[in-house]
Amino acid sequence: MVLNNKRGQVALIAMAIGIFIFFLGISFIDPIKDVITEARAVGQLDCANSSITDGAKTTCLIVDLILPYFIVTIIAIGGAWVSARIVS
Repeated sequence: MVLNNKRGQVALIAMAIGIFIFFLGISFIDPIKDVITEARAVGQLDCANSSITDGAKTTCLIVDLILPYFIVTIIAIGGAWVSARIVS
């Protein structure tokens, strides 16, 4: 029996690659979390201190937003890969 559904095969391979990209990105979360924790420590930005300058507070906020943006970016890249392969 020969399957001639090339569009279905492309969709299946695209989903597999998209899931691989997602898992690859998720595997980088732990090292990024370690770097963020180190940057927020007392010896670096000292984000737990309430008397730091406004610039340091803004930097702490930006450092805190790195991980959620990274996760959203990985999900978007994996979804875009799957969508591009299925649509085209």
